[in-house]
Amino acid sequence: MRAAHYSDQDLEQHSLRRRVADAGQRTGFEHDVDRIMYSTEWRSLAGKSQVVASGELGAYHTRLTHSMKVAQLGRRMTERLERQYGGPNPALVEAACMAHDIGHPPFGHAGETALRETMDELRAGDLDSFEGNAQTLRIITDLASHKYSGHRGLHLSRASLDAAIKYPWQRTPWAVNSYHFAKWGVYAVDRPTFDWIRAGREDELTPVEEQVMDWADDVTYACHDVEDFYRAGLIPLPALLPEPGEGGPQTELETDRFLTYVADKRRAAGIDADHDQLRQLLAEVGRALVKPGLPSAYTGRHEDEIAVNARTAELIDYFTRDLRLEITGSAPIRYQARLIVPAERRAACDLLKELVWCYVIDRPALATQQHGTRRIISELLRWTYEAPHLLPIARREELDLHGDPMRAAADHVASLTEDQAIALHRRMSGAGLGSLADGTWI
Repeated sequence: MRAAHYSDQDLEQHSLRRRVADAGQRTGFEHDVDRIMYSTEWRSLAGKSQVVASGELGAYHTRLTHSMKVAQLGRRMTERLERQYGGPNPALVEAACMAHDIGHPPFGHAGETALRETMDELRAGDLDSFEGNAQTLRIITDLASHKYSGHRGLHLSRASLDAAIKYPWQRTPWAVNSYHFAKWGVYAVDRPTFDWIRAGREDELTPVEEQVMDWADDVTYACHDVEDFYRAGLIPLPALLPEPGEGGPQTELETDRFLTYVADKRRAAGIDADHDQLRQLLAEVGRALVKPGLPSAYTGRHEDEIAVNARTAELIDYFTRDLRLEITGSAPIRYQARLIVPAERRAACDLLKELVWCYVIDRPALATQQHGTRRIISELLRWTYEAPHLLPIARREELDLHGDPMRAAADHVASLTEDQAIALHRRMSGAGLGSLADGTWI
């Protein structure tokens, strides 16, 4: 087993000042975990969607509970790797997991799309639009506050900041690279900070700690979001993943419907999709679950709860089993190691995530909600961009620093919880004026 050694450069703070130790009670990366946890921006994730609106009745995951479970799973996976290989550092991975969604705006991907499309429209020809991952970097390095006067951001170590960057590039024109046009990790205004974090790297590689975070995110999405909507009666898991010998015509019909949805979606995106291979993959996931099966419908009985918890636990075990590191340097950390996940596990995880799209996200009921939420976000962005004096004082102070009213408006709208966004939209549209003492907008 090789010992993990993080360099002084890895532990440097974003401010370029060395961290002041607290009598050895916490490591540098444990400081990072605590600073994220105590930030206002992380706390506000409780009021932001994971899939459905945060105010929806029912015990659905929010961005906060999702991030908490990603952090827990990322740390546990890293603890196993550390025992086997001597690294990476579990607290560092936990910090990256906690931070990974902190830049998401209200209403999840619908809100993100509304911000991006509106910015693209208002600033035609300017690539520097809105992206949740780029917003994460902006928050933890600039918008959030810690306790050091004269310093912006959460004062995190260089390694934690690097591990939280999923897409280490700026937006690229569609004609040059369509993927880099759709997903990117840094705005132009934050490029100097990004370059400092990457320490001169110009490639698109990510450190092993980010790779663990990314896999923890995928597994949590595939397991816990599917669990949410099975409980809600929207995803027919017993028909799709029956116990051996319990399948029938209804199972075949539902399975064909789902797999046809997946195959059509992938072919439309230019991805090969073999219906028989998808069927075998779905059966493999079913075979991985050896506990007693789920009831035909979730009724809320105690035994139902036990069954769904048992199946979720087995899914997580299946997806986190047989992970290994490919070590290319002197220590199993940063850019000297690569996380290897069995290919069939990644494929099965992707297939389970499609359940949420097929049975929830693409449902007309959610589509109509998202139509409304996109309008709220788009109009709030337009109004605050056209009248910067309506911005809260913190955003106006930032506007004085960077001089970009569009970025200041986007930072403001993205920071709102969903209840705040709805209340502010009603106030500014005249639908409901609220109270003079209402602090939502200041």
